Amino acid sequence: MADLVGRTIGAGGRGGGRGVASSMRSSNNSNNNNNARQMMSGGSDVSALYNLVESAMFNMPQPDPTTNELRPAELGRMREMLQQTWDGIREWLAAHPNRTDRQNAAMHQGQFLTTTLHMVCKLTDPPVDVVESLIDCSEETVMWPDSNGWLPLHHACANGASGKVLAVLVEAYPEGKIKQDKRYRTPLHFAFFRKDAHEDKMSLKADARKSMMNPLNDDEDDVGNSMPEIVALLADSGAAELQDEGGMIPMHYASAYGTTREVLEVLLEVYPESITKRENKGRNPLHLAMVNAHRKSSPKVVGFLLEMNAAEIINVYDDDSHLPIHLLSMASKFPEEKIMERKNASDCLKLYLNARPKATADFLTAIQTLPEWLRDIAVINDHIQNILNHKIVQRFPTMILILDFVFLAMVIVVFEMTTSQTIDYLFGGTDTPASPGLVFLTFVAGAYFLLREMVQIISLMALGNAGSWAGDMGNWLDVALIFLIFYFGGVMFTNSPMSNDAFRSGTAITKGIMWMSVISFLKSTQVEFSVFVSGVFYVVQRLAAFLLALSVILLMFSQMFYIIYAQTDECTCTSEYPDANPFPHCDFKWSLLKVYTMLMGEIGNEMRYSTLPIAQFLYIAFAFLVVILLSNVLIAIVTDSYGVIKNERSAMVFWANRLDFVAEMDAIKNVGKSIKACCGKGSSGAPGAPTNVRETPNGEPVTIVEGLEEKGPGKFRAGWQSLMNLFDRNLYETYDVQPSSIEFWCYVLIRFGAFFFVIPLWLLIGLCTAGWLWPPQVREWLFQQKKAAISRADMAQEVTNQINQLKTEIMKLRIEMKGEMKSDRKEFAALKTEVEAIQAEVMADLLQVKEIMVTLLDMSRDNLGTR
Repeated sequence: MADLVGRTIGAGGRGGGRGVASSMRSSNNSNNNNNARQMMSGGSDVSALYNLVESAMFNMPQPDPTTNELRPAELGRMREMLQQTWDGIREWLAAHPNRTDRQNAAMHQGQFLTTTLHMVCKLTDPPVDVVESLIDCSEETVMWPDSNGWLPLHHACANGASGKVLAVLVEAYPEGKIKQDKRYRTPLHFAFFRKDAHEDKMSLKADARKSMMNPLNDDEDDVGNSMPEIVALLADSGAAELQDEGGMIPMHYASAYGTTREVLEVLLEVYPESITKRENKGRNPLHLAMVNAHRKSSPKVVGFLLEMNAAEIINVYDDDSHLPIHLLSMASKFPEEKIMERKNASDCLKLYLNARPKATADFLTAIQTLPEWLRDIAVINDHIQNILNHKIVQRFPTMILILDFVFLAMVIVVFEMTTSQTIDYLFGGTDTPASPGLVFLTFVAGAYFLLREMVQIISLMALGNAGSWAGDMGNWLDVALIFLIFYFGGVMFTNSPMSNDAFRSGTAITKGIMWMSVISFLKSTQVEFSVFVSGVFYVVQRLAAFLLALSVILLMFSQMFYIIYAQTDECTCTSEYPDANPFPHCDFKWSLLKVYTMLMGEIGNEMRYSTLPIAQFLYIAFAFLVVILLSNVLIAIVTDSYGVIKNERSAMVFWANRLDFVAEMDAIKNVGKSIKACCGKGSSGAPGAPTNVRETPNGEPVTIVEGLEEKGPGKFRAGWQSLMNLFDRNLYETYDVQPSSIEFWCYVLIRFGAFFFVIPLWLLIGLCTAGWLWPPQVREWLFQQKKAAISRADMAQEVTNQINQLKTEIMKLRIEMKGEMKSDRKEFAALKTEVEAIQAEVMADLLQVKEIMVTLLDMSRDNLGTR
C-alpha cells in the first residue's frame, strides 16, 4: 500500500515548490522585499504581485517533522504573514486601477508555470475577495494548468481552501471540476488530501483551526465549508466516476485516506457503483480502507462500506489473491506504544468479522497471519468461534483428531514394549529380541505422523503461508518425534550394537517427547489443557528476571559454603573415608547441587553447620533469603501470572489453538480438492459458478456457503435424534400410555434395546471408523466448545469505550451550545444596535421638537412684544 499512500500532492502541491524554495530562499528574500516596496510605491513590474505571494510561501514556517503540525508560536506567525500577504494584494490592486496592469500581473507565470492565482490557492485559507479580485483581473487564468496539469482549483482543493473559495473557482470555470492533471486526478481526488477531510462537521479541532487562520470570519456562517458540501460541489459533474492513473476513483481516495460518513454518502449517491469499483490492482474501497485501518477515521469508513453493501465487497480477492483481511494483516505491524493505531485497526477488524465473511481456507489463513494482538481479538469473535465450532465437528477433522490420538497412544504403548525387550536383549542377556510385529507398528505410527506433516506443509505452501509452519514450535516437536521413532525403530528392528547409556538416554528423550505430544494434542481439544500449557509458557517468560537473580544467589551461597569448608576436618574425613556419607560442600559442583536441593526444601542434617559460626550465619541467611523470601516471591509471581492466563487469555489461547488445527484441516481438504480436479474428477461447470447448492422445497437452488452450510436434517442426525426422543421424560404423557397398556411395555422394550444395544453398537462402529459414522450430535458433544464469555479486560474496555462516547457527545453538545450562544450574542448585538438606532432617532426627534418649541415660544414672545 506504500504506492497508494505515496500518491500525495506531488511537486505541484502545497509544498510543490518548497524543495526548490528552501534552496532559493536566502537569495530571493532581498529581491522579493524590493519587489514588494516597488509594488507598494506604484511600480509597473508585472511580476511584483506574483513575487509577493511567492515570498510569503517561501517564508512560511515549517511544521514539526515529528507531529506534522505547527507549534502555537509558528501558527501565530503564519497567521500574521498570511494577513500581511492578503493586505498586500489588496493594496496593490488598489494602487493599480488600470485594467491592463492588473491583467498583465495576473497572467504572469513563474516557476512550474504557476500564476498568482495558483500561488494564492496554494496558501492556507485564502480570502474570497482576494480570489475574486484575481479572477476579475484575468478570467482565463482560472483555466490555466501549471506544469503538473493542476488548475487553481486543484491547488485550492488540496490545501484546504474554504467552500466559498471553491464555489468561486467552480463558478468561474465549471469544467474545471472534471479536468485531470498529468496523473489523471481531478480536483475531487485532491479534496481528500485536505487536513480536515476526515473531520466531522462539528469537530472542535476544525473549528479552532478555522478561527485561528481566519479570525475575521467569526461572524460568517459555516454553510459551504463542511467537507460533505465541498464534495457535493465537486462531484455533481461526473468527477466521482473518473479514474486516476492507478484506476482509483474518489471513493477509493476517501476510503484510503479516511473521511466522514456524510462524505461517503455523497459519493455513493452520485455514483452508486463506486462501492464495488475496483482499481488497477483489483482492490475495492474495502481493501483500501483495511490496508489503512490505523487511520483515525478508518473504522467509520469500514463500517459504512460494510453497512451499505457487505455481500459484494467483503469476500472479494484482489489481483494478488488477497482478501481485505490479508491487507489488514500486512499493514498492522504496530508496536505497543502505537495505542491509537492499534485501537483503530482492532475496531476495523471487529467490524469486518461482524459482517460474517465466508469461512474459506484463505480467510482462516489470513486470521492466522494477523499479528498476535489482532489474532487474540479475532479468535474471540462470535463469527470466528461459530466457524471453528462448525468445522471441528465435521467428519474429516473429527477423523484426523481421533487418528492422531489413536496413533499417539499406540506408539507410546508399542515403543515402551519394544524398548524394554531391546534393553533385555542387548544389555540383559536374554535371547529374545524385540518383536518385529511391534516394531512394525512403531514404523506405521511414524509413517502416519510423517504423512500428516508432509500434507500440512504442502497445503500451507499451496495457500502461500509456508512460513507459519516454520514458526510453530509444535511442528518442530512433531519432526523430532518422527525422526526419533524411525531412528530407534531401526535400531530395535536390526538389533544394531549401541552403547547402553546412549540407547537408554535416547529412548527416554523419545518417550518424553511422546508425552509432550499428548499434551499438545489435548490443548487443541480441551480448553483446560490449553490454559495450562499456555500458562506454563507465560509464567516462564515472566520469570526471566527472577530466575537470573535466583541463579546469582545460589552461585553466591554455593561458593561461600565451599570456601568455608575447603581443606577443613569435614572434607579431610570425606577423603579418608570414601565409603562414608560425603560432606556436600567439599567440591564446588556438589556444593551447588546441595544449595539447590536446600532451595527445594531438602535441608538434611542442619547440625553439619554447627562447627563453624560463619557457616551457621550463612545457613540462617540462606534459609531466610532463599527458602522463605524467594520461594514466596516465586509463588506470588506464578499465581499472578497464571491468573492472568486463566482470567484474561484463556479463551484467546484455546481458540487460537483451535484456529491453527481447523486452518490446517481446511488446507488439507483444499489440496485434496485440487488433486481431485487435476485427475478430472472435479465437478464441471463454468468458472466461478457455485458447485455446492441445495434445492429448496419450492424447487429453487440455493448456494451453500462453504464451511458454514446450515445443519440439514441428515439421516444420521435424524436417526440419533429419534433415539434420544425415546428417552424424553414427557414421552408417556405425549402419547397417553399407562403401565397397564401394551404400548407402555413396548416403549420400555424399545428403550432397553436402544440403550444397551443400538447406541453402544453405533458408538463402537463410529469409533472403529475414526468418527466417520458417528452422528453429528456425538461429534458436537465431544469437540464443540462453548463460546467465550466476556473477560474482565473486555468489560473494562467496553466501559472505556462508553466513557469515550459520552465524552464525544458532551463535546458535541458543548460545541452546539457554543454555536447557539454565539448566534444569540449576534442577535442581541443586532437588537442592541437597532435599539440604539431607534433611541438616537427618538433623541433626534426630541431635539427637533425642542427646537421647534423654542422657536414657537420665541415667536410667541415676539408677537406679544409687538403688541
